[in-house]
Amino acid sequence: MSAIGNEYGNAIFLLAEEEGKLDEVMAGLELCRGIFGENAQYVDFLETPSIPIEERLEAVRSAFDGKMPECVTDFVSLLTERGYIHFFPDCVETYEKEYNRRFDIAIADAVSAKPLDVSERQALRDMLERKTGRRIKLNCEVDPELVGGLVVKIDGKLYDGSIRSRITDILEEMTK
Repeated sequence: MSAIGNEYGNAIFLLAEEEGKLDEVMAGLELCRGIFGENAQYVDFLETPSIPIEERLEAVRSAFDGKMPECVTDFVSLLTERGYIHFFPDCVETYEKEYNRRFDIAIADAVSAKPLDVSERQALRDMLERKTGRRIKLNCEVDPELVGGLVVKIDGKLYDGSIRSRITDILEEMTK
């Protein structure tokens, strides 16, 4: 995490908190992060010093005005103007950490052998919330090598309920 990402991420968090728009700003930052992730050439454009700053700032306004909270558009403009737009992902990460801390949200990374449907994801989220006593933001991935079952990581703790893990345990027992 960069110092600039921490500083600016904390600054927008404090501003959103002051304005009572923590949820709106979080959603706007996530949307913007997705847009930047899918369009790396747009970030390159915003970083290009040979393009007049007025042109780059106008591109930000035309792309984002009315589509996300004004303070997010202003934030992207500020980062562009100061030459820090490449720190945007760090800023969002800092904001997200503060947001999760504020609302007692834990990030759970779940890996399954096959994609989980909506009801399975909800059941897993509910179970994890009961187990941890915290709200859960669930990130799901698929790894066919698990064969079956599920591996979940929350706050550095690994819960391995995969068939691959059970087979490994059985093999270790048999070789003792």
